[in-house]
Amino acid sequence: MVGGSWEGPWRVPAGGRRPRARSVSVALVLIGVTVAVLTLVVTSTPTTASTPGVVSRSLAVGAPHAATPAPSPAASAGFSVPPTVPAPAGSSLPPLALQIASGPSTICAGGNNSCSAGTGVARVTLTATAAQAATPFWPNVQVAFVVETTAYDGDFDHYNSFYGQDPCAAATSGQGPLCEESNGVPFFVANAGLIASSIQAANPHSNVSFALVDFFGTDCGDWNDCGDSYMYHVDIPDFVGPSAFGPAVRSTFQAQILGGGYTGIFGLDDNFLHSPVITALYGAITGSGLTWSANTHHVIVWIGSTAPRDPSYAENYWVSPFDHCCSGSQRDGWTCEPSYTFANGASPNCEGWIRSQDGNPNDSIAALAHTAHQCTESVGQVCTIDVVDLWDTPTDPLSPAWIQDPGYPSGTAGAGPGGTGPTQDSEHIILAGCDMARATGGTWDGPAFWTCPDGQAGSLQYVPHGGLQDPNTNNPTLFNALRGIGFGPEYRTLVANGTGQPMFTFVPEGAIRVAPDPQFAAACVTPGGFLPTCQRTPTVLHAFGLTYLGWNWSTNASNNALYVGDQWTASFDVIDTAPPYGLIPIDSCQSPGCFAGHSTPVNGLYTWAMYRPASNVSVAIQSFPLAQVIVVQVASPGPPPETPAPPPPVPPDIPILAAPPIPTVVPTPTLNVLGVTNVSIQATAAGFLGAGFMRVGLKNRPVAMKIAALSKNAGSKFDAASSKDAPPGIGRFE
Repeated sequence: MVGGSWEGPWRVPAGGRRPRARSVSVALVLIGVTVAVLTLVVTSTPTTASTPGVVSRSLAVGAPHAATPAPSPAASAGFSVPPTVPAPAGSSLPPLALQIASGPSTICAGGNNSCSAGTGVARVTLTATAAQAATPFWPNVQVAFVVETTAYDGDFDHYNSFYGQDPCAAATSGQGPLCEESNGVPFFVANAGLIASSIQAANPHSNVSFALVDFFGTDCGDWNDCGDSYMYHVDIPDFVGPSAFGPAVRSTFQAQILGGGYTGIFGLDDNFLHSPVITALYGAITGSGLTWSANTHHVIVWIGSTAPRDPSYAENYWVSPFDHCCSGSQRDGWTCEPSYTFANGASPNCEGWIRSQDGNPNDSIAALAHTAHQCTESVGQVCTIDVVDLWDTPTDPLSPAWIQDPGYPSGTAGAGPGGTGPTQDSEHIILAGCDMARATGGTWDGPAFWTCPDGQAGSLQYVPHGGLQDPNTNNPTLFNALRGIGFGPEYRTLVANGTGQPMFTFVPEGAIRVAPDPQFAAACVTPGGFLPTCQRTPTVLHAFGLTYLGWNWSTNASNNALYVGDQWTASFDVIDTAPPYGLIPIDSCQSPGCFAGHSTPVNGLYTWAMYRPASNVSVAIQSFPLAQVIVVQVASPGPPPETPAPPPPVPPDIPILAAPPIPTVVPTPTLNVLGVTNVSIQATAAGFLGAGFMRVGLKNRPVAMKIAALSKNAGSKFDAASSKDAPPGIGRFE
């Protein structure tokens, strides 16, 4: 660290305007941590909370600004099979809990319904539940600080006499610091190595390296001296380790931009309520002059206290201590960021902050953080921007520096500490930082009396700048804020990230095929409800002569990631098309249980979940378990049933006689004596009757039985032994 005063060649010549040749400093951290993001367009309409009168230091800002992603096409069907990667280290359970079920348990072969099972269709259901969040860490992380240098950031040049209407500087004729001038930049320069080491210590599983960009000036016509300052300047282009970062900051940023000390040529005739931060972030994101590396995690940290030149965050200079010596009469700072030519191309004119200003949804810093190839090639496939808004006059509406500039029309409404003008200026600055952090998944920190719409609360306490030549380089709350920068807080519960290929597949085994009318259904359930972009109908995939099915969690690639509590379910009908029968596997899978059930991968493909775990850069493939079904063969049709043969006909020489009516014999008491002739006739008649009864018994046995039952005595009337003492009956013949 180099101490003492500096009186370099930029001192103001007597009676003239000082020349300039300087660079800019910004603090920006770019962190790539999202789901497998292909494209994301963020739209937001910032709102401001205008509080009349005195502002409470617990005032919260604005309202949330939602980021609306643009849908992107589903993943391509064709791909090569990646190697299987085990579950992340330190995890005893896989990140996803996979299940498969089918019903009924028995079906008919060939899709028929004529077997004992009664149906030839089985309903298969696949389920994946994000049950475990892996500890998030990124093997290699690159952090780019983008540091802003304005007078109130701690860089006021007391030699130039351009201290405007700031009462604190006026009281010392510019020989003292400004009112509520932060010591942010001096603290960062003096402690850069310690800051880098603390970030590394807070992320022990990651190899963190650092680079530095600074910025300050705007352009001609917007209170700048026509190109005498840098809108984007790279101090440390190659990412270096923590031990090398501190010396590199002192030998480049401090020596070349701050003249070996802590101050530059920054006065209140320069912009300090807004800045070219859009240009600075554009250059850092696109990697102009920076050596971003693929397969590393990209993080940007912006440190400053200004608003972007965007119509949603206008700044009123008339209520500030701005030195109007060279500015013209425009009250508000410009709200269009001019195009800037970088080493790798030019930025669009009027590039937006959170949303586009020119109708192209990609022309905003928030969208660029999701679409630039330097971001999509990072591990998280996004550049996350962490924002630290320093506590100084621009962010504190109660600062005594807020006065009505007498150089402008008198009676300016809302002037003075706590007035509506200063309050709105401060709100716009804070809201811009909150919006950017929220839109890119970053963290925000700022003065302790501010809270972002999403609930992130500031923790910074004001630390006086100290002497201009020997500033205070101690700032505990700012140190804690920088040490705690996020590598993507939305990934604390990330379980499975998309890979650009279908996350879930179903590969049938053997003769199992998807039914002609599969009745596809799918649901993506989150703790907050159903996912609107859930892929309802699978993609039909073809590879290695095999046709199978694939799904993604979301049809929007930027949302294709599962977090703790998410559950994916898909169901469809299958049939069996060929032998063998009995208990057979439904899906091709890979596990000991699958092999025991005679299911194996087909040309390297099987029913799986393919994803990138939160803590691993490699693609993991996790097999679904085995599902089985009993297939019953449909019985083949047999011969027609045989008709019993009719009984043989009666021979023609044996006539069938019909039994004559049987007269009822009623005894006649008057016949005491019978003549011989009568007895003979009665015997003959009895013989004929006997023959008739016998024939009737053969032809109609039930009738014979019934008639016999009428008899009270089965004995013969002519048989004394059988009829003795017996009552009269029908009798029988022997």
